[in-house]
Amino acid sequence: MCPFVTQVNNRIKLWVLQHPHEQKQAKSTTPLLQLGLTNVQLCVGELPEDFTEVRAISKQACALLYPGPTAEPVEHINTPLEHIIVLDGTWSKVHRLCQQNPWLHELKTLSFDQVPHSRYHIRKANREQSLSTLEASAYCLHHLEGLDTNPLLHLLDGFVTMQTKQMPDAVKQRYQK
Repeated sequence: MCPFVTQVNNRIKLWVLQHPHEQKQAKSTTPLLQLGLTNVQLCVGELPEDFTEVRAISKQACALLYPGPTAEPVEHINTPLEHIIVLDGTWSKVHRLCQQNPWLHELKTLSFDQVPHSRYHIRKANREQSLSTLEASAYCLHHLEGLDTNPLLHLLDGFVTMQTKQMPDAVKQRYQK
């Protein structure tokens, strides 16, 4: 992955709360975020006691990137934020993380008015507008702090290319558009 890595200095700290099952996924994009951003923290777990470090900052200028009826679009946020929390896992695992951590419900929630087209074609998604954790984080940081996220998307493109090269032809065909 080295030829694709150019670190981006993000002001807003990104906290990735990852479901333990996602750690074992070879196609997870969270390791790419860790390579590509200078201000990111990974927390793996399921229950509130697994997230004591991030819970400690949740009363600061903090928001959760998670769709919902009260979520504000990142494209229109003017309030400065210091921390963004993203949930990493399948939709069902992320939903479970949210349900098992009621403290997340107290946070301001963010979503997207215009969901960008996903470049991440090597993992099936149940929802048409699904994005990888990297894509969602990059889009969010781009809008909230004007961050140039092209290096992150270049890293994702390189990752997708490398993963695709390793797939047998029959598997590749499932992911081609």
